[in-house]
Amino acid sequence: MQPHHQIYIGVIDPTDARVETAEQVCDRILEAVRFIPIEKLGTADDCGYAPFSDDESTTRAKCYDKIRARVDGTRMAERLLNSRK
Repeated sequence: MQPHHQIYIGVIDPTDARVETAEQVCDRILEAVRFIPIEKLGTADDCGYAPFSDDESTTRAKCYDKIRARVDGTRMAERLLNSRK
């Protein structure tokens, strides 16, 4: 990792039918900060949702639920990490 690098970890699996919870996302972030400096860390999905545009197996609503879990879990981790300072 170079000083100018930003590291994004995949905390959501768009191919899994189950919707992750905010708590699961938070736990994944807290694990990652053991190895990656928080100021260099970002969250992402494991891959994009584009392949599902013509696929009935993953609904648009489920995609939004997964994105919401990522946002909520990231906020949860942020609050926990900020309270440790």
